[in-house]
Amino acid sequence: MSNIFDNYNLPEEEILADPNMTDKEKLASLGTLIRRPKSVFNEPDKDVDQNPIRNIETDVLALILFWNATGIAPTSEEGGSKYNYWCNIIREHTRRSFEYQSPISSSPQVRAFANMQPHADMDWNKEIMTPRKKDVDYASEILDYYKLKLSHRALTSDIPFSDYERKLSSFVNSGRKQFRFDELGLIARLEETYNVDLVFDGFIEKYDSLPPSADSFDFSMTKKPLTLNFIKKLDVLGSKEQNIRYYFECDKELYCMKFPERNALFHILDKTIMDNNNVLKIEGATRPGLLYANSKFWYNTIFDGWTTAY
Repeated sequence: MSNIFDNYNLPEEEILADPNMTDKEKLASLGTLIRRPKSVFNEPDKDVDQNPIRNIETDVLALILFWNATGIAPTSEEGGSKYNYWCNIIREHTRRSFEYQSPISSSPQVRAFANMQPHADMDWNKEIMTPRKKDVDYASEILDYYKLKLSHRALTSDIPFSDYERKLSSFVNSGRKQFRFDELGLIARLEETYNVDLVFDGFIEKYDSLPPSADSFDFSMTKKPLTLNFIKKLDVLGSKEQNIRYYFECDKELYCMKFPERNALFHILDKTIMDNNNVLKIEGATRPGLLYANSKFWYNTIFDGWTTAY
């Protein structure tokens, strides 16, 4: 079988043969090719998966759980969130293996130059890459939960999966050491998502759903007195505009207030709830809403503009 590169003048050959380039310049040029192997062609090969499954040497979710449990995070000098830090480490370890095996890096000359590449400013090798047994077991618990949850939704709902659900399904049904780069963000936050989903499962089991309703804003803004029993404050991943949720109950029905994550009202609301033994009396308008996308549980969302009744 002929080699697919037989009809191409490989850029790596031109770079290595160029007498006008220093070794340092050749190294930089080869590094660019290794990072972007599709540049061998004038146009990207449509038959090549642009977001391939990547392999890493360990259970990727268990590794994230281990890092979270042991407080692995970037230093103040390195900056950034712990989630980005974890993703960058995993990308770096995975990319090395993937690019070494790619066609563009197959020649001994290119491998030699690749091995000479200097390390990045951040030391991605300093963190432990071996999760503990309890991290692996916890990862199994989370993966089994979502395998069951997603398969149940696929069988009982006619609503297509969201982009997030498609990525989540792809990850949980892959090998434990496999993932795609565009799934890394959800993997890094999956433990938090799991904990929130367990809380939602408890709400569905304990409280009564409102009748199904067209989820629109065409509802009366008439305020009425409400005496609400505080249940829980959650950070629900998603839009930062309404990700902080306060959940209450009244007469077996669930109520919710939504806020952006930076809101000066939190301190006042928290103190009011605490001072009144987890009871909040307000005048406010409500409308029905879904507990989460594609769920069948309807609850009361409280409009902005409510006032305390103390």
